[in-house]
Amino acid sequence: MKHNYPLIKPAALLTYFISFLIGSLYAQTMPTLSVYIVERYHTTPFYLGVFFVALAASAIVVSQILGVFSDKGASRLVLILVGMTAGALACAGFALSTQYWMALACGIFAYSFSAIALPQLMAQGREYADQNLAPQQVPLFNAILRASFAFAWVAGPPVGFYLQHTLGSIHHYLYLSVAYLSVGVIAWLLLPTVKHNINPHKNTAARIPFNLKVGFIACAILFGVNHSYIIALPQLLEQSLHIPAYKTGYILGAAAAIEIPIMLLGGWLAARKPVLPLMRIGAGAAAGLYLGVWLADTLWQLVALQFFNALFIGFVGGLGMTWFQDQMPNFTGTASSLFSNAINLGNILGSILIGVVAAWVGYQHLYLANALAAFIAIGLLFYCKNQ
Repeated sequence: MKHNYPLIKPAALLTYFISFLIGSLYAQTMPTLSVYIVERYHTTPFYLGVFFVALAASAIVVSQILGVFSDKGASRLVLILVGMTAGALACAGFALSTQYWMALACGIFAYSFSAIALPQLMAQGREYADQNLAPQQVPLFNAILRASFAFAWVAGPPVGFYLQHTLGSIHHYLYLSVAYLSVGVIAWLLLPTVKHNINPHKNTAARIPFNLKVGFIACAILFGVNHSYIIALPQLLEQSLHIPAYKTGYILGAAAAIEIPIMLLGGWLAARKPVLPLMRIGAGAAAGLYLGVWLADTLWQLVALQFFNALFIGFVGGLGMTWFQDQMPNFTGTASSLFSNAINLGNILGSILIGVVAAWVGYQHLYLANALAAFIAIGLLFYCKNQ
């Protein structure tokens, strides 16, 4: 009997749940890792920056290579298991490392492989949706899948910091090691098996369309300025607006509260409208956010501006994966990895932006630079064709 509500079939619900579990582990690891590295190894900001740039750069290389490999027939479920097992080994390595360079090696050679889990889950989910849902339901399924991952970031960082504080960093990362491995095994055993999209060129390298290359650059810029926005916000509050830095939590919490429904709204609209115009709206919202932050002088103004932040995350972060996959329908693994790598490259660009621009003109004027960069990205998205 055909299920009356295919978006909430058991297989679909399980896919959402695995996305949430993977997101919760990332959300407990990445925010606490900087505190752990600084406190345990007494690193300077320079070496902390080296650590995260190396982590992002290695993740780009690994996920893109294995994304191509998956499109040539490798099991996505096995790759998800490999990624989560690598995350488990890395967390155990972080716990047991006695020197900074040992932790750096764990990050580059083990944790970078965990970056393949999310794009492979998204590619697996897209192929499941293509084979089991009506075409107009696919964007909403993708949006729910992304929202499940994003929802994990609402509670994930507070839980991670709480566990780090109560258990201690070493025991916290050993716990995360067990959790990574457990989620990988659950995904491998229980996620629905799907056939790869029929690809007449599976033995040849995927050719990235020029349209998608332009979109990749635009998304990397947008995620880069978003990364610098988040990282620099506590410093802006304290140094420029004389607001306690801990109130950054109120601002980002407000964004998280409205981000999920906007993500789902984006999926609903994408079932009825082309995706690319919605991404342009999200990019415009990002530019409006940074201009607003540049001009803001009170906390309530920054909280109110989070509507624009949520619109950016919902329409670019939530729908961008769908648009990338649409440009390479026979190479969903490569396309999904490419979108994830736009985020990773953005993290590198954002870190550089803070180091150069904020050091030159201060944290407040950094947001004017962010807005100008966002306008460049908007122009690139308008250059892209809606296909």
